[in-house]
Amino acid sequence: MNRPRLDESFARSARMVGRRIGDEYVLVPLAGRGADLDSILNLSRVAAFVWERLDGTRTGAEVVDAVVERFEVERAEAEADYLELVETLRDIGALAR
Repeated sequence: MNRPRLDESFARSARMVGRRIGDEYVLVPLAGRGADLDSILNLSRVAAFVWERLDGTRTGAEVVDAVVERFEVERAEAEADYLELVETLRDIGALAR
């Protein structure tokens, strides 16, 4: 599978749900994959922020812009972290095109 790019748009998969539990934000697979505990993912604040913006309409560059503005991080670091997160999410089936 190709590496994700910043000019691509990704959307959250209907097979994965994100929930805030206390101070934690977790992604949990829905029906059919419920027993797949390896697919449960605990997200950092930044990763949860990104997850909530993956709606299929924003490009990766637009999401990175929002991360840079919200968290005051260097763009190069935000881009690298975004691409790594999207690749992980795609690998566990949490993203749709």
